[in-house]
Amino acid sequence: MTQADAIRHKAALTGWLGSDQWIRYLAADGLPEYGPSAWPDQWPSASLKERMALFTTDELIPLEAWQDADTIYADAAMCDMVTAAAQTFPQQRVRREEFLAPIGFLFFAKPVPSAAFEVLLPDQPPVTAITWACVDDGVNAFTWIRTPAGAYDVNGVTVQVTALFPQLAYFVPWDKPAHAGTHSVSLLRTLSALSRQPLTREDSPKIHQSVRANARNAKVRPESFRRIALRRPEAATHELAAARAIAEGRTPAGHWVRGHWRNQYYASVDEHRPLWIEGFPRGDFSQQAPAGERLLVARGDRAGTGQ
Repeated sequence: MTQADAIRHKAALTGWLGSDQWIRYLAADGLPEYGPSAWPDQWPSASLKERMALFTTDELIPLEAWQDADTIYADAAMCDMVTAAAQTFPQQRVRREEFLAPIGFLFFAKPVPSAAFEVLLPDQPPVTAITWACVDDGVNAFTWIRTPAGAYDVNGVTVQVTALFPQLAYFVPWDKPAHAGTHSVSLLRTLSALSRQPLTREDSPKIHQSVRANARNAKVRPESFRRIALRRPEAATHELAAARAIAEGRTPAGHWVRGHWRNQYYASVDEHRPLWIEGFPRGDFSQQAPAGERLLVARGDRAGTGQ
């Protein structure tokens, strides 16, 4: 996905979230968290029209909030780094101020695994985008997958969708821990934390006039577009390879001392925040790994070894 594609998707998706097709999708029980879990008594016997009425009377996020939301674009190398680093993100409480923005759209230059290396969800398609909103009681995030735009059957209800289809929803209350590497909030937290580290850079690239017109027609602010990239993109490939090797229990040729998170204490704010300690290469990557060679894995402030 290019940067121009991201803005076009943002414009199309914003319009869809402000249409009755979004409510129709929710009423069709496309996301169980927004149906039977929210209204267990009314839901089983309610008609589609009655279910849609439940959502229209509920306090859904207004269209204007989505139009003003930040648009974040993670470049290709950043996608690899997020996938690798999400596996070991510290198990700490979710805070409102840790996210890139109170509400936003995150687009990946290339799809990332929805559950990273988690084996519990092997059939889930990769994620193209994440939308999130910080609400009163927690953070709510959706993953979106790439599909052809058109009409889809959702539990017997026909729903018109854009080229992005809502796949999974995940909600985490404030001050509650969230598991690492297995859901959209984990990926979003990882990118948010990495964006504050010295290894990344952020800019607002110039947008082509034709794309700006597309954004204006959807009442989307093109100036809200932010690109996040790695200063040393080559490191992402090594981090991802090391993470996969560890997950699969194998040792790659040479070895990359994998980067890791440190739960760093900041006295000025009296709290711990994740600090990424960058990985580095060691050994000859041009040679096959000899039998018995070990892969060094950094854990916390100490380096351990794994076969």
